[in-house]
Amino acid sequence: MSRTFDLSNFSDEELASFIEEATTLRDTRRESRDRELRTGADGSKGQDVRDPDHGAIPTPTPRDVKEEGPAHGATK
Repeated sequence: MSRTFDLSNFSDEELASFIEEATTLRDTRRESRDRELRTGADGSKGQDVRDPDHGAIPTPTPRDVKEEGPAHGATK
């Protein structure tokens, strides 16, 4: 999809900032896409939930809850 922006009224500083922000956004999207599309050990493509950068929040085990719960205000 192509969009047209009127940048003629931007100062040099505003243009540089705009380009830097766009470049950062593009690089972030590219890195995310590359990470998600890696081929897994089983030949599948997608996110690796064991990847520390995946962002998934692991569910605590009952033992974790028993040992760590009181520190967070949970009663036994």
